[in-house]
Amino acid sequence: MEFSYLDGTKAIKNLSINIVRGKKVALVGNNGAGKTTLFLHFNGVHRPSKGVIRFKGEKIDYSNKQLKELRKSIGIVFQDPDNQLFSASVYQDVSFGPINLGWPEAVVREKVEQAMQKTSTWSIKDKPTHFLSHGQKKRVAIAGILAMEPEIIILDEPTAGLDPVGTGQMMQLLDQFNQTGATVILTSHNLDEVYAWADDIFVMENGNIIAQGNPEEIFRNEEVLRRANLVKPWVLEVYDHLVAKNMIRHQPQSPRNREQLKNLLG
Repeated sequence: MEFSYLDGTKAIKNLSINIVRGKKVALVGNNGAGKTTLFLHFNGVHRPSKGVIRFKGEKIDYSNKQLKELRKSIGIVFQDPDNQLFSASVYQDVSFGPINLGWPEAVVREKVEQAMQKTSTWSIKDKPTHFLSHGQKKRVAIAGILAMEPEIIILDEPTAGLDPVGTGQMMQLLDQFNQTGATVILTSHNLDEVYAWADDIFVMENGNIIAQGNPEEIFRNEEVLRRANLVKPWVLEVYDHLVAKNMIRHQPQSPRNREQLKNLLG
């Protein structure tokens, strides 16, 4: 597919992508590579200038009825949570989506509380949203999406602005959501987290996808890293150095995180 903005900027160029249901998927690449633009095609905010988008094999026709159903199934959390939070209190903000889905009041209350418990925001449910920290705002934005129980959740830089502890908690939260059977798709410049977390990685450069594969395939492809201006995750770099120095044996599968590397070191 292709997509151009009104000023003529061609943001997506002859791109083809297939995302497998139930996977943890990461899109990586430089700023301006087209990641956010692509995301906004997934739930019909943008419409391709050329080509089609399919959901569950069905072509999106952009009718009001189909877009409404699509957006029930696919939730997007933007990089800046202030772009999503607009109600007076946390509870009101999280309940906005379920209310607009037309659910009975009792169902809304149940789904909102479940989402807020999962995101550790129930204790701040009565707080004004503008008094929250950046990390709290991100959790509230995610709770608002989870409360609608989408099949797919898309997150643009979910760990941006979070400290290491907050980053770890966020990735655990996304793991939990994925374990319910949902598909999780994110963009991130935190390549260490992407390497540790993702099942599949798509690399974008200049409006196109230049590589896709599992984390080790992507981060061992020196040409792809060079073209997309990416760096090898530190765990993989340290592991390769230790193997080269005969300090540890080469493994069939490289370690993906700190704990796996520490286990190899004994």
